[in-house]
Amino acid sequence: MFLQKTLAIVNSELELFKLKIQYPSPFQNRNNNLPSSPLYLTDETFLVEIMELVSGLFLIKRVVTHTGKESPLAEIGRTFEWLFNIKLGDIHKKHENVICRKANKRTEFLDLLRKVIIEESEKKGYL
Repeated sequence: MFLQKTLAIVNSELELFKLKIQYPSPFQNRNNNLPSSPLYLTDETFLVEIMELVSGLFLIKRVVTHTGKESPLAEIGRTFEWLFNIKLGDIHKKHENVICRKANKRTEFLDLLRKVIIEESEKKGYL
């Protein structure tokens, strides 16, 4: 009996496989229609640094959906995943990890971005 059920499952999988070959479009993942981003992060960039950006944009509430509603944290995170070809994993957990970091580490990457922008401005003579 067990072998008959196993054989039936295998036969069903083979039939599904044949259908995927014969009619591939219904089986395609719709997300694959998006072109992949040409951008990648260097090895020196940590995911928690990107999460500082994601968390900041979410908390400031300046990112909206196409309907004008406030964008959910996960949607902002998924967009950054696509943008930089990364996987953040559990975005809500990573967001909490950013928020609960020690005060001197909480915005370390954002502080670095601020610093390099100020340095570039001063280097070019803007005060």
